[in-house]
Amino acid sequence: MRKSTWWTMTVIGVAVIAVVIFFMMKPGQEAKHAGKVKTNQDAKDELLVSFTDQQLNNTYYLHDRALRTEKLTAYPSIAYDSTKQLLYYTFTDEDTQKVSIRQLNVKTDEEKTLFTSDDSIDSMRLSGDGKQLYLRYNKDSGEQFYVAMFDVNTHKVKVLYPEKSKDDTVSSFAYDPASNLLAIQHYSLKEDYKKTDEANEKGKDPEPTTMKITLQTGAKGKRIARIPQTINDISFSPDHQKLIYTEVKVRNEKEVSSIKMLDVETGKKVTLVKGSEGVHILSAAQPQFSTDGSSVYFLGIAKNAKELKDDTGRKAKVRTIFEYNIKKKTVEAVWEKNGGVINNFTVNR
Repeated sequence: MRKSTWWTMTVIGVAVIAVVIFFMMKPGQEAKHAGKVKTNQDAKDELLVSFTDQQLNNTYYLHDRALRTEKLTAYPSIAYDSTKQLLYYTFTDEDTQKVSIRQLNVKTDEEKTLFTSDDSIDSMRLSGDGKQLYLRYNKDSGEQFYVAMFDVNTHKVKVLYPEKSKDDTVSSFAYDPASNLLAIQHYSLKEDYKKTDEANEKGKDPEPTTMKITLQTGAKGKRIARIPQTINDISFSPDHQKLIYTEVKVRNEKEVSSIKMLDVETGKKVTLVKGSEGVHILSAAQPQFSTDGSSVYFLGIAKNAKELKDDTGRKAKVRTIFEYNIKKKTVEAVWEKNGGVINNFTVNR
C-alpha cells in the first residue's frame, strides 16, 4: 500500500478510514519528540487523546501525560480503564495488515495482545464494569460496518448490530456505561449509492443520505430519529437523556459544521454550538459532554492555528480540543499540541 498523508480523516458516507503504513518504533521513545501539551489548568475532566506528530509518531495521552508512543500504522482507536489503569488500543501490522487489540498496564508498562483479526476496528468504548469493549467493526474489508462487543476475558467478538440486514451500515455509535445503552447511527447503503449515482449523472454534489439513530439495550432496539442530513460522532449526556452530534451542511461549496443536541424521549433537536470567526468546527468534531454535563468538548481549528505540511506537500492545521460552557455560552481551548494533529479523543469517565 502506498504511503498516505499523516493526518487521518473519516470519509463521510462511504465510511472509509485512510490508512498509513510505517514501522513501529520502540516503546519509551516518546520524550524525544513529544514537545509540550498545552492544557487548560482549570479543566474539570481528564481527556484521553490520540495525537500524531509530523514524524508519524503516534502518542496516547491521558490529559498531559504520555502513556504510549509508537509509529502510526492505521487509524488508532483507544479506550481507558481508570480503575485498573489499563489502556486499550488498536494496532495494524504493516506486513499482514491484521488488526490487533492491545492492552497496556500503565502502572507496570506490561503489554499484551488480546485479539488479532483480518477485520478492522476504528472505534472503541469500554463498558462500565471494564469487561467489554464496544467496537465499530468491519468484516473482511466489506462495505458494511457493525457495532460489535469484545469480551476482554474470553477475547471473543460478538456482532450486536445489524444482525441480519445486508443493507444497513453503522456510521458511528455511542455507549453509556451507566445505563448500558447503545445509540447507533446508521444508514442504507442502497440509498447512499442511489444518491451518489444520481448526483454523478447530474454533475452535482449528492443529497445527504438519511441518517437513523436507534437506541438499543441487549437485543431490543428503538428508532428515535431520522435525520436527512450528514451527521457524525454521536455521544450521550451523563443522564443519557440527550445525544449530541456534529451536523455538516454544504454552503457555497464549503462545509459548515455545528453541534446539535437531540432529546432522546421527544426527538426534539436544537443547535448547541455554531462555528465562529475564531473557531472552525471540524466535520468530525467528536462532541462529548463533560462528566457533570455543564459543558461540551469538541474538536476544531483556531483562527490563527499553525499550518503543517507532510512529506508529500499536503497541508493541515493544528487541531484543538475546545470546551463550550452551556450556561455561559463561551468557548475556550482545553487541549492543544503543536507539531502534529489530534486524531481522536474521549472524556475519561
